[in-house]
Amino acid sequence: MAIAEALRRRWPDVRLVFVGIRGRAEEAIVPKLGFELRFVPAAGMPSLRDLPGQVRFAATLARGVRTARAMLDELQPAAVVGTGGYASAPVLLAAVGAVFPRARAKRPATFVHEQNAVPGKLNRLVGRRVDRVGVTFPESLRFFPEGRALHTGYPLRAQIGGIDRVEARRRLGLSADAFVLLAFGGSLGARTINRGIAGALPALLAEPDVVVLHGTGRYSGADYDPAADTAAAVVRAGLSVELRDRYRPQEFLDPIGDFYAAADLVVCRAGAGTLAEVQGLGLPAIVIPKRGLPGDHQTANAKSLERAGAARVVLEHPVDDPYGGRIDAIDAAELARLALELRTDPATRKAMGERVRALHVAGAADRIAEEVERLIG
Repeated sequence: MAIAEALRRRWPDVRLVFVGIRGRAEEAIVPKLGFELRFVPAAGMPSLRDLPGQVRFAATLARGVRTARAMLDELQPAAVVGTGGYASAPVLLAAVGAVFPRARAKRPATFVHEQNAVPGKLNRLVGRRVDRVGVTFPESLRFFPEGRALHTGYPLRAQIGGIDRVEARRRLGLSADAFVLLAFGGSLGARTINRGIAGALPALLAEPDVVVLHGTGRYSGADYDPAADTAAAVVRAGLSVELRDRYRPQEFLDPIGDFYAAADLVVCRAGAGTLAEVQGLGLPAIVIPKRGLPGDHQTANAKSLERAGAARVVLEHPVDDPYGGRIDAIDAAELARLALELRTDPATRKAMGERVRALHVAGAADRIAEEVERLIG
């Protein structure tokens, strides 16, 4: 979104087409913000040990590339910008001719933005074929051919920042003297954060000034419905009616800028996008990285902030799920303890905010738009 906004500022009449996956958050978000949206078949790559999953993935990717190829032939875009999501794979592979090669004359300019310190498989693959790669972290430059990658930082949306705290609280129905804890795990939701917050609520809300704003996420699959799962966890927490009044869950935090502006403390994942927003706004945060991702990049991101004194980190660990099986979880009591310690220590919160803001790289979206313009010529 931030890149699209920057491109539109540069070229007010540009046609911007987003590509996503049906049933995901973008299906609701992108049209609402006034952008055109197309769809391709796409999925995440399973473990190499999962042979049936690999076969299904290959079939889905092939269908996705064919769909993307037809889309590119129809739209004839001047440029394709990828940001590493599942939908990026078939579009970028079609754009650079890595699968079902296309005529060179028809190839659009291609730019990829790598969000994390450790690049994902797709970006490592196409990073050698696209025209240019932008990276959030300088240490990512070493993963790409010399001279092809540049340090841009992470692009922030225009709606992030510049919002008055008092006005944001008024719009959200919050008192000026409340201590506002904002918790979320992204648009699809994060079970670890959702259940951790639910388990911490009795301790958090025992303090009469605490209000918890909780974005549970909208993803609903065969294995997980974040809103329903969180609601069940809150019931297990046994909150009184009075306490429940200061707990405000909703599936999607919109507009996110108001929620950020109203918050005193954030509980979040350690994805590059979320951390870039926290950094840009100078918000103190308790960061809960998702473990086991490629390169364990979220843990690396979180630990980097912790070493700088810019955040507190709570790590996941495997536990038995009450509904069966093993899942990752956090200690809800530890989360509550950290949050309440920071509530009573405004000086530490201020110092954390200043340190995390110092890590922010401003102007990333405009740098990317400038590079896209240069590639188009």
